[in-house]
Amino acid sequence: MTVHPPNTAPNLSEPLITEPPQMSPGVPTADLGPLQYLIGTWTNQNLPGTSMGGPQAPYAYNVMPLPQVDPSSPSGFILKNFTYYEELTFSAIHGSAANRGGIGTQTAYTIFYEQRVYFAEGPNKDALVHAENGSLLFLRDGTQQLGPYGNGDQPGIGNQTVKDSMAPTQAFNVVKQVSVPHGNSILALGNYTGSNAGSGVPTIPPATVQPEGFSGLPPQYTTQDPVTNPQPNFTANPNLVLENALAARKPSNFLELALSTRNGKGAVTNIGFEQQHANVQCYDFTYWLESFDGTDNYTQLQYSQSIWMQLPVGGRFLTFPHVTANTLTKVPGS
Repeated sequence: MTVHPPNTAPNLSEPLITEPPQMSPGVPTADLGPLQYLIGTWTNQNLPGTSMGGPQAPYAYNVMPLPQVDPSSPSGFILKNFTYYEELTFSAIHGSAANRGGIGTQTAYTIFYEQRVYFAEGPNKDALVHAENGSLLFLRDGTQQLGPYGNGDQPGIGNQTVKDSMAPTQAFNVVKQVSVPHGNSILALGNYTGSNAGSGVPTIPPATVQPEGFSGLPPQYTTQDPVTNPQPNFTANPNLVLENALAARKPSNFLELALSTRNGKGAVTNIGFEQQHANVQCYDFTYWLESFDGTDNYTQLQYSQSIWMQLPVGGRFLTFPHVTANTLTKVPGS
């Protein structure tokens, strides 16, 4: 048996992003639509007046099924479930990305994100368990400028457009591009309209965790085990941690953004090993940005993520949901 020294916990009190001093062009905040409210650093912090929410007792849970062919796991899979805490940063860029179609332009206003996830419990507490990065795009339609810089082939920058230019349309205007260092790339799409905003407490639907091919939850999901399944009540519905956080502190209003690879031409690609052993099929993700003063001062971020992957179990591939949910607070000054 090998005993390792304890892991060093990260400092969650400082913003992780420092924007370079650049006045022109500035960050096109207004054009980012709902994404502007994500900019900054978000971490697990105790909710005001409570001892819950921080790294020691986060409103977070992870349900992670893993394939394992071994006499100790005759069912062909095991669980590695745990509470966790994280650092999540969003940063805007000083510009945009124009997709030109000949007669019209679709402009992507972009923020980049980086996520670092740490065990909050178990033998490897405070170790990094997951990291990923990617971008979020807010798409706007518009006319197409004339020539490379809107001035035909004349010097300088202008505002001329091509003849009969007209704005394109698309079914989805929010995009999430995810890069996961397991060898997975994800493209998820969603919509933002005025109906995404609401007053009071958002409704958090239950998360689906039951794997394909079972009439109910397998015994691994319902039996408490300090290593593989420490909290079966959260395993049955990881989104319960979000409901508990909302019960502890009720927001005045919220903004919801849902994205999925099932929308439009969303997609998932996997490297060969993942295709054989944990082939990701689709991805569903929802953000809830929450305010406590009735304005758009969103200081709490909740999310629920479901990754549907095929595991080789008993000589066939079965689909297992891998679900994560967390409640984060914006770091002051970020």
